[in-house]
Amino acid sequence: MATINGNDEANTLTGTALADVIRGRDSADLLRGLGGNDRLFGDDDEDRIYGGDGADTIAGGKGEDRMWGDAGNDVITDESGNDAAYGGAGNDRISLGEGNDTLDGGSGDDYLNGGEGDDRMSGGTGRDTMIGGEGNDTLNGGAGNDILTGGEGNDVLIAGAGNDILTGGDGGDRFVFSSGSDRFTDFESGDDDLDLSALASVGNFSQAMARARQVGDDVVFTFAEGTVRLEDVRRSSLDSDDFIF
Repeated sequence: MATINGNDEANTLTGTALADVIRGRDSADLLRGLGGNDRLFGDDDEDRIYGGDGADTIAGGKGEDRMWGDAGNDVITDESGNDAAYGGAGNDRISLGEGNDTLDGGSGDDYLNGGEGDDRMSGGTGRDTMIGGEGNDTLNGGAGNDILTGGEGNDVLIAGAGNDILTGGDGGDRFVFSSGSDRFTDFESGDDDLDLSALASVGNFSQAMARARQVGDDVVFTFAEGTVRLEDVRRSSLDSDDFIF
């Protein structure tokens, strides 16, 4: 195990195969954890941080940082700036702060939270939980049974493959369906859009409504590609302006 500290210069700091603590401090640093369960801190300025193998904890700090968890169940955080975080293999937790950020969970059951700003998020494979936060965010669940929550703002929620649960939150949101058995919990006619442009089985409003039925309080669409359930929606409230083909 090593404790490695940078200075006010732009440092290149490399750990060992053990559990290291590496701190970049000021300037644009390059940090590499290598093996072991490392703790890496970029601190100020624009840093590049690679966790390497192991369950790493990465904190970018201030500035526009690029962070890679690599293999292992990693925790990646950042304070501010337009940052990018890539979880890699493993069950990762990525929570970023202010800024227009990019979050990619990679493989595994990941938790992604974009925070404030217009964020772009990809769950990858696995059972992911994604929260956009404030801003106009794009959330792509990818493969697996995912839970996507847009939060405040005009968000785009892409269900992807698997049986997903999507909640848009405040704002005019776009719910994108392509396959699987998905639930959209807060679709509002007149405010939100149901994007069916990925489907080969329907191409217009009449064709879509022919596949819709009222099931209790919900509207259920049954397509060749799968099913969509709009919770607490009346079939009679839907019109062509609610759809994208």
